[in-house]
Amino acid sequence: MSSSAATAGQVLPPRASEGVVISPRWRAGQIIVSALIILLAAYYYIKGWQGPPDETGLAASRSAFDLIGFVLLLALTWLTTPVTGVIATTTFQEAIRRRWMSALLAFALVMLALSTFFTWMQPGEEEKFLRDFGMGFIIIITLLMAIFLGVALVPPEIERRTIFTILSKPVDRLEFLLGKFLGLALTLFINLLFLSLMFMLSYALFSLRQNGWNFSAALASSNGNPGLLFDLANLGRALILQYGQLLIMSALALTLSLVVSNITAIVFCFVVYFGGQGTAFLEHLGGDHAADQTNGGLSGPVLGLVRTLTFALPRLDRFDVRERLVTDMPIAFNYIWKAFGSGLMYIAVLLTIAYLVFSDREF
Repeated sequence: MSSSAATAGQVLPPRASEGVVISPRWRAGQIIVSALIILLAAYYYIKGWQGPPDETGLAASRSAFDLIGFVLLLALTWLTTPVTGVIATTTFQEAIRRRWMSALLAFALVMLALSTFFTWMQPGEEEKFLRDFGMGFIIIITLLMAIFLGVALVPPEIERRTIFTILSKPVDRLEFLLGKFLGLALTLFINLLFLSLMFMLSYALFSLRQNGWNFSAALASSNGNPGLLFDLANLGRALILQYGQLLIMSALALTLSLVVSNITAIVFCFVVYFGGQGTAFLEHLGGDHAADQTNGGLSGPVLGLVRTLTFALPRLDRFDVRERLVTDMPIAFNYIWKAFGSGLMYIAVLLTIAYLVFSDREF
C-alpha cells in the first residue's frame, strides 16, 4: 500500500470546525511555538536588527514591514491542524522512500566527504575554495530535490485517484495543501541537515589538518583568517538561508504542478531560479535612471517589462551568500531575517494561489 493510500485509510484526527475541540496537547504546542515567534520578533526589534560594524545597506535597519514575516509564521502555526500534521508526516515518509532521493543524498554525502581532495585547484586559498565549492554543491543538490519533489506532490494523488478518498475524509483542501508543503519542508530540512553536517565536519577536519591538528591554532584568528569557529558559524547561517531558498522553490513547484504539466513546471522553476538570482541586476537596470533616454536608457515597453520582472521574481540573490563566505564577511541575524521575511511573503502568495486553483478543481 502506498503512503497516499495509507493516508486515505488512516483515521484522521477531528477538527475544531466539526465541533470537536482540538487536543490540548496540540493547542499547547501551538501556544509554545507562537510564544517563541513573538520572542524572536521582540529580539529582532530590540537588538537583532543591528548588524556588525561592516554590515551596511538595508539589512542594518528595521521597519514595520519586517513584522509581516513574523505574522505569517504565526498564521502558519495556527493553520497547522492535527490533520495537516498527519498529511505532512505521510508526505515525508513517502519522499524518503523514493530511490532516486536516497541515491542523490548518498552521492552528495560522498562528494562532500571527498571535497577536500579538490582543494589543489586553488593553492593558497584552499579554505575559501572549500567553502565556495561545498555551498555551491549543496545548493545544486537540494535545489534538485526541492523542484522534483515539489512537482510530484499533488499530481500523482490525482492520477491514482487517491485524492477522492482523502478528501472524502474530514480533510479540508487547505489542510491537504499545507500538509503536503510542510511534509516537503520537513524532507528538505532533514536532507539539508545531513549534507550540512557532512560538509562542516569535512571542513573542520581540513582546517585542523592545515594547522597541524593544533586546535588552538585553528580556532585563533591570524593573517586575516577569523578562525574555525567563525567559519563554521558563518557556514551555518549560510545554510539556514539556503533552507529559505528551498522553501520558496518548493512552494513555486507545488503551485505550478497544479496549473501546468510536470515538465513545464520543472523548466519554469529553473527559469525563475536563475531569474531570481539576477534580480539585483534587474533592479539596477530598471531604476529611475533607466528612463533617461539621453543616456542610452531603456525604452518604455522594455523598462516596464524589466520592472515587472523585478517585482514578480523572488529575491533569491539575497539567499546566496557565497561571496560573503569567501570574503569572510559576517552573516548577521538581521540579514537572515530580511531575506526570510521577503521569502515568507512570496511563499504565502504562492500557497494562496495554489489553494485557489486547487479549490476550483472538481474531485
